[in-house]
Amino acid sequence: MHLDWVYDNIVSSTTLVLAITTAIASVAYYISKNRGLPPGPTGVPFLGYWPFIDHKKCHLQFEKLQKKYGDVFSFTCTGKLYIHLGTGKAVREAHIGKSDSFGKRTEDFNLMLDIFGGGVIFQNNEEWKTNRKFFVGALKERSHAVLQESLSGTSLYASIKSTMDELRDKKSDELVNIVDVVSSKCTTAIRHALFGDSGEVTDEDVQEFNEYFNTVMACMSAPNFLPTGKMARYLIFPFVPGYKASKASLKKARSMFYKIIDRHRRTFDTENPRDIIDDYLKEENNRRCKGDPSAKYFTDDALVSTLLQLIGDGSVSVALFIAFVINAVLMHPEEQDKVYRELVEVVGHDRQPTIEDKSRLTYTNAFIQEVTRTSSSFFPFMPSQECTKETTLRGYRIPKGAVTVMNFYTAHTDPETHENPDTFDPSRFVSKEEKQREDLPISFGIGKRACIGEAFAQLHIFLFVATIFQNFHLSVPEGAKSSTVDEFLTTGKLEILLQPRIHTE
Repeated sequence: MHLDWVYDNIVSSTTLVLAITTAIASVAYYISKNRGLPPGPTGVPFLGYWPFIDHKKCHLQFEKLQKKYGDVFSFTCTGKLYIHLGTGKAVREAHIGKSDSFGKRTEDFNLMLDIFGGGVIFQNNEEWKTNRKFFVGALKERSHAVLQESLSGTSLYASIKSTMDELRDKKSDELVNIVDVVSSKCTTAIRHALFGDSGEVTDEDVQEFNEYFNTVMACMSAPNFLPTGKMARYLIFPFVPGYKASKASLKKARSMFYKIIDRHRRTFDTENPRDIIDDYLKEENNRRCKGDPSAKYFTDDALVSTLLQLIGDGSVSVALFIAFVINAVLMHPEEQDKVYRELVEVVGHDRQPTIEDKSRLTYTNAFIQEVTRTSSSFFPFMPSQECTKETTLRGYRIPKGAVTVMNFYTAHTDPETHENPDTFDPSRFVSKEEKQREDLPISFGIGKRACIGEAFAQLHIFLFVATIFQNFHLSVPEGAKSSTVDEFLTTGKLEILLQPRIHTE
């Protein structure tokens, strides 16, 4: 019995020592792991700060956190360490000044990877470099070709002209849902730009995709981009409203494009590429014939995933932003006359604005930039680049595996960069200097991971907006108020009155 007592005490003592040792080791590990990190809010075990994020007002919540901790702060979400970059200066310091330590996309499960995984947006290393170079070149060539075709009366300019004709047929007292009109024309423009008029891909195909993509976007919010890993995959997203419908629509959209690619392969002619799909197949074929090992990076999965992004951004997102611009002119009617006067002075009445006019339409460009800056609350932040090796930023330690978060909203409302940020003032972007302005919006990203479709999207936005403002005076019925961004995003409607300014053949 005495031995039993001794044994029990030894076991109890050993257990106590192990417990204390484990606790000390855990505390030491936690301190070591968090040593030197940027300050930031604390969360709860496993979930981190996720349970405390206000999904409806996250832009204001993170603005408040920035005021407390500074523009560079840290927080965790489902085990992932995030480094918040809340000003354009901070983003440039990390993504350009420390580009040797950043540039990778995280490979842990997350919502964006779940949707666009396999495409150039989420590729890394040589696979990313190879595909990115191809798509940047292909988009540049196709944009140039589309503009050249347009000069002869087809394609983009013709699509914009048909938009003006359709709007001009409306009665001056007839309410027009401009979202529907612009969405339809953007569908035609992106279809022609990427796929030409071969008939292999029709407007109906792109419209069907847009319907799928709209469902996919239903669960694409800034807070939903933060959860990563198995916890996010199995314990969070299955319960996120709209996620299952989003996955079902995504499956249909991908299946649709796999079938289109299969049709292309069966009728592919290396000497006569019809569209961007044929361009891709031709590049793959040329590399294989040369024995180039990089041919393995040209896959149907990479093509489909990249097309999902290009068409979604080039059609749905472009149409949505044009609606933002139109809504802004309704909210600030005094700006409409300023833009119109410049258009008349530079372009006149007898022709449509062209891309060659862009550099001379200073105020029109500034107006679009100001809309970009002030519409960031809709999509306030996004996880961006993963740290590939430990580095420092502002004197803080940034460990390998941490992911930067670009906060567009706080960057675009930073009073040190934008004087009186709450005031809508396009003149802030009017500059006589030709050099790159550091106060320009960063919505398309900065550095080598910037959006590959930025120039492509900006081209369509500029031409549609400039031509609409040249041809019509926009207003809402007397006594009515212009819609808020949330209202027309929820309803899909932005009903306006259009008074033709001029009549052209």
